[in-house]
Amino acid sequence: MKKIFKRLVVGAAAAAVLCAVPLMSGCESDHPEAVITISYDGTDYELHYKLYRNMYPQTVRHFIELADAGFYNDTIIHSYESSYFYGGGYAYDAEAYESGYETGAGAMREYFDANSKEGAYYDLATNGTLTPSVYLDYIGGEYRDMLPTLIGEVGDMHVVQNGALTGGFGALRMYYSDKDLENGDVVYLDKDGNPDGVLFDGYLEHSATSIFSIQTSSTAGSTAYCIFGQLTDTQPLTDLAAAVSSGASLTVSDVVIDQYDQIIGKRYDNVDDFTVRSVPLIVKSVEITRY
Repeated sequence: MKKIFKRLVVGAAAAAVLCAVPLMSGCESDHPEAVITISYDGTDYELHYKLYRNMYPQTVRHFIELADAGFYNDTIIHSYESSYFYGGGYAYDAEAYESGYETGAGAMREYFDANSKEGAYYDLATNGTLTPSVYLDYIGGEYRDMLPTLIGEVGDMHVVQNGALTGGFGALRMYYSDKDLENGDVVYLDKDGNPDGVLFDGYLEHSATSIFSIQTSSTAGSTAYCIFGQLTDTQPLTDLAAAVSSGASLTVSDVVIDQYDQIIGKRYDNVDDFTVRSVPLIVKSVEITRY
């Protein structure tokens, strides 16, 4: 009896060790957990998230792989709006940020260009750190990897999934952008190795990038966005939003973003206006605490 008990204990311990290894297929939960730590004006705010792998497995996997690679650590919330924080696009450089802000919008635009994370995103994609999930019939009828430029979520029957989560205060979503593909934003999806593919279009609202946003309004939001995480405690974000709301700001126009978004070599000149704060919102870390 003692030997049997000992074997059971050893087996349970071994299983626990295996399940501690990130992303092992038998140990993935429906609801991974993440902590996004944002620093503002000397105070850290820990935002605890429940992620919805059961609804959006591709996007959650994409986010987890970026977090595990340290991609989001020491970046900035590059655009503060009344309803959203946008992060994940730019590294934080204290000296450059402060001097750039002091000399106006032109210098801040140069800061964004110099500290873009797009090149790092491209490197993670091409070195195999990020899992490919979407394919494009792009050159001479031959499939090319789109790598992790996701079309939100595609179910078992090649149906784009949306609308399961519709926002609210603290909702975590992936940024999307129009990929401006040659065939009028038409993508051929192939989940199961079928060379014929399946045709979809009108997908731009579901195309995930490396950039995420955190909703700071309480409205329901749009079903067109891939919302894959919700706060388990809203108080830290409430405190953070209140702290930054009265800070001085500057609008930076004509910032080029997502030039590597397609990952297939065609630059997409998407320009935007960013509102930055005189005191930066620093994403110190994004940590997956439960897989």
